[in-house]
Amino acid sequence: MTWIDRRMADLESWKKRNAAIRDHALEIYEALWNEIVEHLEDAKEKGLPVSTNGAPRKRVISLEKQNKPGQRFEVEVILVEAKDRIRVTGDRVDLFLDLDICPDGVVCLKLAGSPISIEDAAISILDPFLFPQLQRGNS
Repeated sequence: MTWIDRRMADLESWKKRNAAIRDHALEIYEALWNEIVEHLEDAKEKGLPVSTNGAPRKRVISLEKQNKPGQRFEVEVILVEAKDRIRVTGDRVDLFLDLDICPDGVVCLKLAGSPISIEDAAISILDPFLFPQLQRGNS
């Protein structure tokens, strides 16, 4: 097998990987969003002034500022299909969740290069947003 044969095989593997990620990106994004909403409903029941808004591939989580009616902290959860990732950016949160093929051969989320469950990904977004004072480095 020549190097061209190897590179042609690599290219075919790359195409299959990208097709699998593209085929499952929206499904994973929706599963993450549903998990976030479930946690936010729990937070709302416990008195946190949270809400959601946005478009199908660009969702927004809002938290009303304490003692400042009408003012909110916000974070966006954006499916960036061209980059195979979910971008989370806004007040208190700034991270990327990569869509990748995990060792078991299925499309999954990764945070900082390591596989992460949908539930843990949702918590990684919501914990610093809802409880910034409890994050490492804050006293």
